[in-house]
Amino acid sequence: MNELCDCAELLQINVSADYGADPLWCGVCHLNLDIDAFTLSDSLEHDLFRWTNRYGEWLDLDTDTLIPAGTELETKHNDEGRFLTKRLQDELPHYHFDFVPSADSR
Repeated sequence: MNELCDCAELLQINVSADYGADPLWCGVCHLNLDIDAFTLSDSLEHDLFRWTNRYGEWLDLDTDTLIPAGTELETKHNDEGRFLTKRLQDELPHYHFDFVPSADSR
């Protein structure tokens, strides 16, 4: 078993933002992975946290509805997530990264 999740070997990682969680998840057992366990450049780690902290900015959490221009904000968030996933793949080629887009506005 590896040290990061319940799987024998961690090879597939999903990239997905969520409230209060690091943006990396085991693609098999779906456990949230500690981003500090990976050797990332400071700029990529900063960009990932900045991106994650903006998750849900397209929602009014009091009413659980989209804010005006919410669809555009979510699309921009997903576009940035795809770009960050490519950067992760470039920095950590041993793993396979898949981006899981937010679909709140769909």
